[in-house]
Amino acid sequence: MLTRMRMVPNKKFGSALLLITVCPMVLAETQTVLLDPMVVTGTRSERSLSDSPVRTEVITREELERSHARDLSEALKAQPGIQIKSIHGKNGTGVWLQGLDPDRVLVLIDGRPVSASTGSAVDLSQLAVANIVQIELVKGAVSAMHGSSAMGGVVNIITEKPDAPFAASVTLDAGSYGDKDLAGSFEPANRRHLLADVSGRGESWFYGLTLDRRDSDGFDLDKSSYAAEGAEGPRTNIEAQFGQQFESGAEWRFAPSYYREDSTRGFSTFTPGVGDILKADNEDATRKNANLSFVLPTDAAGKFSGYFMRETFKDITQQDVLSTEGIDQQRTAELAFDKAELQWDRALGREHVLTIGAVWHEDTLEQNQERLENGLIQQVVEIEPGARLEATELFIQDDWFVSESFELLPGVRYQSDSDFGDHLSPKLNGMWTLPGSRDARLRFGLGEGYRVPNLKERYYLFDHSALGYVVLGNPDLQPESSTSAQLGLNWPADNNVYDLSLYYNRIRDLIQTDLNAERSAELSLGVYEYTNVARAETYGSEMSWQRQWQADLATTLAYHWLHAEDLDSGNTLVKRPEHEVSLKLDWTLPRFDSTSLHLTGRWQSKEYVDSENSIVSPAWHSLDLKLNHDLSDAWRVFAGVDNLTDQHRKPDSEGQDFRPKEGRFLYIGARWRYQ
Repeated sequence: MLTRMRMVPNKKFGSALLLITVCPMVLAETQTVLLDPMVVTGTRSERSLSDSPVRTEVITREELERSHARDLSEALKAQPGIQIKSIHGKNGTGVWLQGLDPDRVLVLIDGRPVSASTGSAVDLSQLAVANIVQIELVKGAVSAMHGSSAMGGVVNIITEKPDAPFAASVTLDAGSYGDKDLAGSFEPANRRHLLADVSGRGESWFYGLTLDRRDSDGFDLDKSSYAAEGAEGPRTNIEAQFGQQFESGAEWRFAPSYYREDSTRGFSTFTPGVGDILKADNEDATRKNANLSFVLPTDAAGKFSGYFMRETFKDITQQDVLSTEGIDQQRTAELAFDKAELQWDRALGREHVLTIGAVWHEDTLEQNQERLENGLIQQVVEIEPGARLEATELFIQDDWFVSESFELLPGVRYQSDSDFGDHLSPKLNGMWTLPGSRDARLRFGLGEGYRVPNLKERYYLFDHSALGYVVLGNPDLQPESSTSAQLGLNWPADNNVYDLSLYYNRIRDLIQTDLNAERSAELSLGVYEYTNVARAETYGSEMSWQRQWQADLATTLAYHWLHAEDLDSGNTLVKRPEHEVSLKLDWTLPRFDSTSLHLTGRWQSKEYVDSENSIVSPAWHSLDLKLNHDLSDAWRVFAGVDNLTDQHRKPDSEGQDFRPKEGRFLYIGARWRYQ
């Protein structure tokens, strides 16, 4: 990892502002350590995790490697206090934070947004876990620093810059769902994964290239029916980076990336008098991204940084009746996203660090449908060409070191949208180091979340009249807003770390789909429209206890309690479980210090399926077991069992059962690394 430079206004606050590399906080002589890495998401400038006034959670590269995570969905699923759920009607997953759904969680890569592949939410399973230093999570409304769509929080993937003259690695693994493999009772390589990367660094230049391919033959929870839960097909990520770093600290980097998915899944619909009609659900998705970033120090106390990015996403989905010729229905969506951002950081005297930034971005979205009716192809424009949203934003933040033990971080963001006018989002964070302890810290945050309706919610026409319903966008939608309060205490003591967090979110003008009874009666089918009808609140607590029992054994136990209420009806919001317990264990086996075991477990209480709270998805638990053995510095072999207890939803229960979709999965693999 490259040495990182930071501005120092006062030696007292050097730990907060010094540009340093990651400093491990070692507990005994152990391979399992509690780290104090550098983080950037909460403050938009580098701070050590323990000294950040914004509560930030970190998943390190070491943890990703121990858990064998292949994509962002797998990387986050064991993290306490978050839920990973299937996206309805898609072969992907989204992340929920503090009771707020994926539409309201911002996903970033090195601070740059990822386009919402569903039109509203980011599909985590499309993002490979490769070339990553760490993943940072900030929960609660942080719109003041990161803009619209961050009402629930931010997930920021931090990638690595090459620091060795030459490095390369290859990882291969394969496994089976056992009797749930789609192709047979047991296919040893039913799901396969290849990760390969090469990188290098000279005196100033650096480069990197990464290929990640995840291929599956699908899985089926019930072989007696045609429908299958798991799609077949490959997902491929290709990422590159080229750049130059100068002795002055100036740097530029160009990072293009490419994603391709080609999947298919069988399903059926029932027609009275005919029976089950067998169909195929096909998806062909392509994401192309290019971004150019720079860092330019102005003097010892200040720097400019910025980037420009362009991302396009094209998604072709098909629903094909197998007994007919041709494609019965095809939907094509094309999303383009351009964004430019400039940031200036400056130390002012001995007590202040000022951050000022400007942002411009533009979204465009087109969507069309072709369907076969009575032998003729019907063209349906679901989102008219020209649907766009342009915004200009300004933000300012002052990192104020009030004293050696107290720090305040006020900030405000101004946003001007082409269709929604002007808006100010303020926020205030703070941290107090408790008297009598150098390490115990109390953090608080107050902020306003703000999200403008996306283009899908405003202009969408989802015509499923053949199945009895349509979903209509609403061009008159108003932005959502929220008030968020966070309070957290982190207390390291001997070989323990105790963490308690309380939060409250109140959402106004929540956008959701609602049945239009009048239009439904007129058209004799269900007509659902996006509308601002809901007021909601979520509040709860997260508690965790980390313990280093001995040099080779560490555990984490966490509990999350959530209250999520629709303030208009008084009912519990759907898909929000009230209780969640999680456990992590890392154990280096005695007398076999090159062999380690990684265990994660989760229990989650029931959750409601419908807004009337009449349908319940049951409680569930899962257990993942991972084993790693280092043959040498270059070679590692590993194996694992995901969902050891084989807890999964009922077959053919999409939208009614929110337990895990996948059953038990066993795999083995190997990694070679040269550096």
